[in-house]
Amino acid sequence: MERRPDEALIRKPSYGAFYDTPLDTMLRNLGRDTVIVTGTLTNYCCGTTARQAYERGYQVVFGADVTATDDESRQEPELAVLRKGFALVLTAKEIADRLTAAGPAPEDGGMGVGAA
Repeated sequence: MERRPDEALIRKPSYGAFYDTPLDTMLRNLGRDTVIVTGTLTNYCCGTTARQAYERGYQVVFGADVTATDDESRQEPELAVLRKGFALVLTAKEIADRLTAAGPAPEDGGMGVGAA
């Protein structure tokens, strides 16, 4: 999977995508109120990003089957913590179904946002 030319690239210096990055400003300027978290590592980068988004007032959706760890025994315990207090934990299919039902996002001029 490669970044499209119309997507912003955010280089993060720490586990969470919000710490010392322009992500929050970019999302607010785009009028977004929801963050969908996918990637690796569930119990480090993904979980930290979910908590940071929650603390900033975003609705957080966390991909149960589109996140992964380097130690599978840590996946479910992290998902349980996130379910309890920080995020709506869904499968990729459930996320796609909800996005389809919600319709298109507000126009953002084609600007996608990604974190690296």
